[in-house]
Amino acid sequence: MENTISWADFEKVEILTGTVIAVDAFPEARKPAYKLTIDFGPKGIKRSSAQLTRLYQPDDLLGMQVVAVVNFPPKQIATFKSECLVLGALGNDGEVTLLQTERKTENGSRIA
Repeated sequence: MENTISWADFEKVEILTGTVIAVDAFPEARKPAYKLTIDFGPKGIKRSSAQLTRLYQPDDLLGMQVVAVVNFPPKQIATFKSECLVLGALGNDGEVTLLQTERKTENGSRIA
């Protein structure tokens, strides 16, 4: 298997659940995207740029619980600093389907 990582490498990745509390347009992005503000409970509030416009409207995302990697360094995307990576499955046409837990969890719950 290519790109095998160790268990210790995986344990370094902090993947948490959080709730989207704000969704803003991001017209400066090269590809259509939203600016998301996400509440990770005790881990705080973080912002992310997410290319979700093909399958989701802002009202769909508001209040939705998502899964994200929160311990990457911030990444500058156009005029915006993205602080976490919201996870989704990539479709054949590049559309992103968000990953979610099967049941609602407390914000900041770690994915293991």
